[in-house]
Amino acid sequence: MLNGQKIKRMLSNWINLGLKAKNVPQDMIGLTPDIKVINYQVNDFCNSKCVMCNVWNKPFKQHMNAEEFRRILRDPGLQGVEHIGITGGEPSLIRNLPDYFYGAIIELPKLEGLSLITNSLLPESVISHVREINRKCNDHGIKFSVMLSLDGMGDVHNRNRGIPGSFEKVIKVMNELRHMGIAFSTGTTITRTNVWGLDELLGYLRESGLYGRFRIAEFINRLDNNQNSDMIRSFNNDEIYQLKLFFSKLEYAYESDETIKNTYRSIKNMLSGGARMISCPYLEGTAVNIDCYGGIAYCAPKSQVIGNLQEASFLTIYQRNIGHLHSICQKYCDSCIHDYHAMARPVLMQSIEDTARWKSFFSIQSFNANKNKEKKIYSLNIKKPLQYTIFIVGWYGTETIGDKAILGGIIDRCREKYPDAAYMISSLYPFITERTVNELRINAKVVPVYSENFFQTAAIVDQVVVGGGPLMELEELSLILWAFSIAKKRKAQTTIFGSGIGPLYSKEKTNAVKDILNMADEVFLRDENSVGVAANLTDRVDITNIGDPAIHYLLQHYAPVESKKKNELACFLRELTTEYRSTMSTDEFFVFKQKFEETLAENIQRFCAQYGLVPRFYAMHNFVIGNDDRDFNFQFAKKYFVDREYYVENRLSTIDGIVKAMQTANVNLCMRFHSVVFANTLKTNYIALDYTNGGKILAYLSDVGQLKHMVTMQSIIDDPEQLCHCWVDM
Repeated sequence: MLNGQKIKRMLSNWINLGLKAKNVPQDMIGLTPDIKVINYQVNDFCNSKCVMCNVWNKPFKQHMNAEEFRRILRDPGLQGVEHIGITGGEPSLIRNLPDYFYGAIIELPKLEGLSLITNSLLPESVISHVREINRKCNDHGIKFSVMLSLDGMGDVHNRNRGIPGSFEKVIKVMNELRHMGIAFSTGTTITRTNVWGLDELLGYLRESGLYGRFRIAEFINRLDNNQNSDMIRSFNNDEIYQLKLFFSKLEYAYESDETIKNTYRSIKNMLSGGARMISCPYLEGTAVNIDCYGGIAYCAPKSQVIGNLQEASFLTIYQRNIGHLHSICQKYCDSCIHDYHAMARPVLMQSIEDTARWKSFFSIQSFNANKNKEKKIYSLNIKKPLQYTIFIVGWYGTETIGDKAILGGIIDRCREKYPDAAYMISSLYPFITERTVNELRINAKVVPVYSENFFQTAAIVDQVVVGGGPLMELEELSLILWAFSIAKKRKAQTTIFGSGIGPLYSKEKTNAVKDILNMADEVFLRDENSVGVAANLTDRVDITNIGDPAIHYLLQHYAPVESKKKNELACFLRELTTEYRSTMSTDEFFVFKQKFEETLAENIQRFCAQYGLVPRFYAMHNFVIGNDDRDFNFQFAKKYFVDREYYVENRLSTIDGIVKAMQTANVNLCMRFHSVVFANTLKTNYIALDYTNGGKILAYLSDVGQLKHMVTMQSIIDDPEQLCHCWVDM
């Protein structure tokens, strides 16, 4: 069956006309579609040579002219159409393209909007067509928009589209459309060719104030691309993870339309091996595909051409082939990743609702209100493990490279005491931590924080460990409060291992940290400053400084080596975000931030000129939550180093990769906290830039007696040669 009652609800307009088809559900027979959208290919030839498409290889066949197009639009079954999207081939190759748009305006009484997708390879033709189409639409009160295919920056786009110089032509059309005030967006098709250029492209769109949409290339019958399997949906594990990071970035920090967000959520689920989580307008009976010869297809990706509107009526063709629609749904719908935007399937709606419900418990206020109502929150229908089990909680799911090393160090230390223990790790965003577990080669179960399983796990384990990271001004302190509170009630051990304390600003968060410290059976912190703060909060005298667990991990797995040095300054920078504005007002902070970035760039330029180095920018973090350092690196380098040699690493960051980069660089400029820890532990040449205003970087370097390596943000602002002076002084 076609998902039973679900499809019955989605296709409530179906009626039974008594037509019979083999193996077709009775309630599909005689479907009367209510077509609102037409996807129309105005031609079937193209001047591009895209790696995901073979339309350009097809022999030429005569397409319908504008009058023939108007004639098929008069079909009674299409009179309710509200929008037509005109694509190709490449539409701009049609000399009288505006006539097709005008025909739609005249023939469709309920038409509200028209749109065009173009590759922009003929800029003058595109601009001329668009100007005329826009005029006709304005004259008749019809909305008009353009989507420009843009798959990456510069050569990334050119390679995906198969034509040198393509990128510059898109930009030319884009600039002209802006000048004319015509609405447009960009459309990006993702293949193996452009996976690693997506972050840079998105940064460009943001900086330019542009809106774009992103899709995974799919096998589509009309594109004749079944043989392009080396480029389409053939991503390796690193590419899949990168795409999940990227679509998360779109979901959390770019896209505002909830329907489009659901499409991106569905794509992420499919990249993880799951099924499609949204419907599509073709399945709902509200959209249809019409080719340039008048042929109808139930959908563009998988439907055969089921008839021709120049030979029979739309409704007759649609209904007599209903068995083919059923076959498509059975074989392809769950695995189709194409970006047709439609309502969320119940499984996605339920997932969103469940996450929101569990998330509501994770604030300090909610914890305090519900901590004595556990039985109303979760059930204990879960067995206690037979072996000793340790539940590691913290900020996992947003981990940086440093956090990965912390986790590795904690588990190494736990194995010394509990060699046969089992491990569970809570995660705010489980796919991130699953990657970490795989990278560290740890046998551990990842437990989603926003789930009943989090509460259940805290209730059945033998020990809960707060695994590193700072206990600071965050609502997520509530997850530690929950885990410790539940564990203490069941006599499980509670441990803080390798954390820092602060920064803390509010009384609420300070009291939360105090409660966490008081509930801990053992407290091991990462620096003397944190020990002092914790002691003042609790009056405990049993708090120990064990150093950062990442140090232990690095010493266990990476011996300092004498590598052949490259003539590069390896930069491990991060964006200066508002939580570090201290007592500055918002306006004061942004003035300070701008000045800091300008003078930091000047310092780097002068340092590299003085010592004959090339700046190479690395990322200690790749996830949008916590800020993907690659985004800052692209923006910073393009703004200040455009006429100079530089390199931005756009691939995934790993502990191995960062260690190698540090060991082979002539000098390391470290801003991310754990880049300082790594550089010092590995005994490399480094300068530490304290963005924490006397916080954790100062505390760490004080503990290890290496303050000579540190410069402050203010010293960078005050002196364009501060890096040079620091290096000489060392």
